[in-house]
Amino acid sequence: MHKFARITAFIAFLFLFSNAYAQDNIDSLKIAFKNSKQDTLRVKTVYRLLVNLPPDEKEFDYYLGQIKVLADKNLAKESTSEKGKLFWKKALGKYYVNKSEITFYTNNDAAMQLLDKGIQIFSEVKDISQMADAIVGKGIFLRRMGRTPEAVECYYKGLKYFEQIKDKDGIAYAQMSIAAVYKDQKKDAEAIALNKKALAYFESIKKPTMEDIGTQAELNHTIGHGYFNNQKYDIAEQYFNKAMTQAKQIGYTSLMSTVLDKIGRIHYQRGENDIAYQKYQEALNLPQPELYKANLYISIGELCIAEKKYAEAESYLTQANTIGKKLNDLNMQMYAVRYLNALYKDTKNYEKALSMFELYKTFQDSIKVSDSRNTLKEQQLKYDFEKKELNSKLLNQKETAVKNNWLIGLSAILLLVLLGGYFYYRNNKQKQAITVLEKEQIKQKLLVTQMNPHFIFNSIDNIQGLIHSNKDEEAVNYLTKFSKLTRQILENSNENYISLEEEVEMTKNYLSIQQLLYDNKFSFNITIEKEINQEAIFLPPMLTQPFIENAIKHGLSNTSENGKINIHFYLRESKLFFEVTDNGKGFDAAQKSTSHKSLAMTITKERLVSYTKNQDFVVQADNIKDNNENVVGAKVSFEIPYIYEN
Repeated sequence: MHKFARITAFIAFLFLFSNAYAQDNIDSLKIAFKNSKQDTLRVKTVYRLLVNLPPDEKEFDYYLGQIKVLADKNLAKESTSEKGKLFWKKALGKYYVNKSEITFYTNNDAAMQLLDKGIQIFSEVKDISQMADAIVGKGIFLRRMGRTPEAVECYYKGLKYFEQIKDKDGIAYAQMSIAAVYKDQKKDAEAIALNKKALAYFESIKKPTMEDIGTQAELNHTIGHGYFNNQKYDIAEQYFNKAMTQAKQIGYTSLMSTVLDKIGRIHYQRGENDIAYQKYQEALNLPQPELYKANLYISIGELCIAEKKYAEAESYLTQANTIGKKLNDLNMQMYAVRYLNALYKDTKNYEKALSMFELYKTFQDSIKVSDSRNTLKEQQLKYDFEKKELNSKLLNQKETAVKNNWLIGLSAILLLVLLGGYFYYRNNKQKQAITVLEKEQIKQKLLVTQMNPHFIFNSIDNIQGLIHSNKDEEAVNYLTKFSKLTRQILENSNENYISLEEEVEMTKNYLSIQQLLYDNKFSFNITIEKEINQEAIFLPPMLTQPFIENAIKHGLSNTSENGKINIHFYLRESKLFFEVTDNGKGFDAAQKSTSHKSLAMTITKERLVSYTKNQDFVVQADNIKDNNENVVGAKVSFEIPYIYEN
């Protein structure tokens, strides 16, 4: 399954673990999802949201559904590239796999169908890692349903895929799943050995994530459970204590509940019933899914039977059985009726005792433990044989390779000498190119991050003037635009490319503020040709602003009213062009030669040369004339380098 659903027990952990930071993160991710214009960014934001949202709430289902909405939308587009189709097919696969997890407890069959769709998609796009995740996840579903032989087959199939791509995390995941079957069959030695292998991997991670720590806690608990089953209570308690420490460290309350349950059972086995009951009650007070509470009800029921508190025992065991039925958990129902059988025998209610015994045998048969033992043995033998055969082939290949090593070695030495000289030369050229690129980026940052102090102070003064003139509504309007423009410039200061839509929005806000600064002596119009997809075209930020500023500041300098600024974005032969015109005094010869080379315009032209790799790049500056050859304005135009991203 996807990273946030790989170990299914973690679904419960992720939504039970919460703090102020996590809530802030959720809120910020929701805002990012809402405001993002790009579908790829939106779906990536959803992935991060799903890790933090409770899977049993409507919001989780809503955002998960958005993955399918966005995937279907983009896969239906003819303009979607092959690379884009691959991305959206994988997104659809992730949707089906994770939708199956939240569907399982209400509709097993529907969940399996969803999971199979996800596996099929990952197989088609050759994403072996996620396909193996989903296959092992299917095994987990099958084991929950009591179909253990099929589950074992899935575990080993997934394990082979993980080994094929050398995914250590996935190998550990599959080993843990196989170990769970050994545990079901009371083969604790085999289960402990597999779980210790998985634990060794996770303990070797130098910088473990919260999920890695949680997995270590799960494994310490599982290993402790194996020793508990073999009545090695002291060793079991050591592992349980490790698990408890790790679970507390990350707030993994559902596992804390399970560990307290096991520690309580150790005290029960030692005859320390008061301490055992205390541990059970401490566990019940923790927030946890119903399944975990059901386990505690069975433990308390067993203790109450031993102390002859039959009414209390019957209440707890009946609750456990009800939860087992609700969740379609055959193991839970089996253990509940087993202890109810013992209770009714103690109270001499033989009719009910017989009924519970028959139910117990039915659940045992349904789970098919004996069949799963045979299947597990067959799969292990098949796995060992295939691995041995593969190792044999590898050994033969190594022997053949040794014979050719000397010849290859001599050829390699000669080749290395030649390649060494070539790479030395290329490395020096790359260093020079990197140095030039870094200088260019510094220049570009200078323009993008600068904002004319004179413009800022004039804006604030004008807004203050509106307030003093009691033009509150107009002041608020312009203050909003000024704040938005400032925020846009700051947000784009570290971006190499922004969408044309964002550039146009920033330009509109900039012109609105300039209208205020120049007492509304001009109007403006921005035209984008219909065939231009503003969301898909990305260009360097603030390339156009210095030329617009120049048109206002110099072009309209002799205009007191009815000034006009027209901005036009258009495509010609797949090239994007920008054009700004004004109805001002136009250029004289000196102005044309200098083009009012302010610092901003100089750096902008250098940026254009850098982006286009054209040292002869020219910004066209011309006068606009009427029929009588009178100058009636000025026009500046140039080609804008851009990238197209669907």
